[in-house]
Amino acid sequence: GGLTDWQKQYNHAINKLRAPVERAIAHLKTWKTLHTGYRRPLNTFPQTLTAVIALEFYKNSFE
Repeated sequence: GGLTDWQKQYNHAINKLRAPVERAIAHLKTWKTLHTGYRRPLNTFPQTLTAVIALEFYKNSFE
């Protein structure tokens, strides 16, 4: 059987949230730094990555 209307609405809502996250991850995977290694102190990596992701989402919110 097919999906109920509720299930279709739920899937649509999830997909709307998932798509930008997947695009951001795909974009991050193209960065040279992720292929060559992080050259700063390792304890700064989480904050740096969080800032970069936030800026990427901010930039994409205007597209």
